[in-house]
Amino acid sequence: MTANPCSKFLASPRLLLPVAVTLLSLVLGVSLPSEPKILGVLNNFAHAPVFGVLALIALRLIRMQRSFASARASDYGIAFVVATGVGALVEIVQAFIDRDASFEDLGTDALGAGCTLGIAAALDHQLWPARIWSGGRVAVVVLGLCCGLWALFPVGQAVVAYADRIMAFPVLARFSSSRDLYFIHSSTARLSRQPLPARWARPGDDSSLRIDFAAPLWPGMSHDEPQPDWRGFSALVLDVTNPDETPLRLTVRVHDAAHDQRHEDRFNRAFEVPPSTRLALRIPMQDILAGPANRPLDLAHVAGIVVFANSESASIGRYFYLTRIWLE
Repeated sequence: MTANPCSKFLASPRLLLPVAVTLLSLVLGVSLPSEPKILGVLNNFAHAPVFGVLALIALRLIRMQRSFASARASDYGIAFVVATGVGALVEIVQAFIDRDASFEDLGTDALGAGCTLGIAAALDHQLWPARIWSGGRVAVVVLGLCCGLWALFPVGQAVVAYADRIMAFPVLARFSSSRDLYFIHSSTARLSRQPLPARWARPGDDSSLRIDFAAPLWPGMSHDEPQPDWRGFSALVLDVTNPDETPLRLTVRVHDAAHDQRHEDRFNRAFEVPPSTRLALRIPMQDILAGPANRPLDLAHVAGIVVFANSESASIGRYFYLTRIWLE
C-alpha cells in the first residue's frame, strides 16, 4: 500500500505537539513592525503558513487516533475546523495581551489551513486509489491553490504598489488608478478618485483625489510612505484645486523617519488657496530641510506628507481636489 504523505509529515509523532506549541508561541509573541507597510503585510501573511502547518498537525493527530487504519475525507474537515478554531482562540487571547484581535488574521488562518489541506488531500492515495487524477482530486487541489493565492494576494498588492511608487518617482502621488491610493489614507475625510470638473481640467490630467471633509478637526489626507530619498531636488509641488467660493486654508506637513510627533520636529507650512482656483503649491527643498526646530529634516528618509485644512471647525461636506504631488 502506498504510504500516506501525511504520515511522513514529521519523523517522530512526539514532535507534533511541541511544534504546534512553538508555532502558536511565535504567533502570540513575535510580530514585525507595522512600518513600512510591507512588513505589516508580511506579518499578517505569516498566519497562513503557520496555520497551514497546524492543520497538517491536526490531521496527523486525527489519523494517529485510528492508527491510520483508513483514510476518511471527513478527517480533512475536522482538521480544518480544529486549525481555524485554534486561530479564533489566538485572536481572543491577543485581545487580552495588548495585541490587536483581527477577523482578517482569522481569515488568513483559514486560507492557510485550506491551502495545505487541499493539496494534502489531492496527494492522499488512500482517498484516491486510482492513479489517474479524478475530478475530485482536481477540485480539492484547485481549492487549496486558490486558498493559497488568496492568502498571497495582499503581498502581491504590496509588491505592485512599491514597484509603482519607484517607477513613478519623482512623482510622489498620482491618482490614475485605485492602486495609487495604496499609501494614502485619512481618518478625517472621505477620499475618492474623480476627474476634475471641466472648469479646472487640463489636457492630459489623470483623475484627482477628491477630499471631502468628514470631521471638523483638521480634515485632510496622509501619504504614509512616499519615496523617501528627496536629496538632489529643489522643491516639493502640490497641484491643488479649491472649487468653493471661499478661500481654502491648507497646511502641508512633511516629516522624516526620526520624527518624534512634536509639531516643532517637522516641516509645516500654511497656504491659502483662493476661491474657485487651481494652484500649484511650491515649497523650496531648503525650507523643508530647515523645518524641524532643532535639527535638519533628513531628506534621505522622508516618511510622510500630510495635507489638511488648518481649521479646528472645518465645514463638514466641504471638499477640495489634489491632482498630483511631485518633486522638482
